[in-house]
Amino acid sequence: MQSTEGQYPVSTYLPRDVVYFDGTSAVLPKEYVLKEENLRLFVPKEKIEAVVNALKSSGFEPRSLEFYKGEEYSLSMKIDNIWELHVRIYQNGLVDGHIEVSSDYFEHLQHPTIPSIFEVFEFYRTAYDKLHIFDSVSGKWIKEVRTLCKVTLNPPNSLIQWEPVAVVGGALITIGIIAYALSRLDKGRE
Repeated sequence: MQSTEGQYPVSTYLPRDVVYFDGTSAVLPKEYVLKEENLRLFVPKEKIEAVVNALKSSGFEPRSLEFYKGEEYSLSMKIDNIWELHVRIYQNGLVDGHIEVSSDYFEHLQHPTIPSIFEVFEFYRTAYDKLHIFDSVSGKWIKEVRTLCKVTLNPPNSLIQWEPVAVVGGALITIGIIAYALSRLDKGRE
């Protein structure tokens, strides 16, 4: 187990006071903007491959172990010592991003995450330089963001790396298999 002393919290800004393209406006509660998939990025379908390539060129890598949500692409990149930015891109052009504890640690599975909008856009804007934010609950496109809400994610109290646990677990399984096999050792009969 590793202490997280010296690890820093990670912060981002999310839309708070918004104006929609239909002329209405809303002040979005913090709990609302923190719920993943409420505010989503969008890129046109014909730009998805270019966006994926831009993310990969920036250091994002395909994510193999994850909770599948129907995405066409799942990419992540370490952004700090223990933090990762995870991006899901769907076939319809919707894009979800969140900051989370690195998948190198067990805590990745249960530690809270925070949505990421502007960081994700910053990484793909060389491929598509228009920012589209969709409020999926209201079903409206955001035209203007008047104020932002700062949200912070603190590191977990401790971290447990997968790799050493996997090595020990693998060794124990191997020993168990060998022990079982040896317990079945018997004189062959002709």
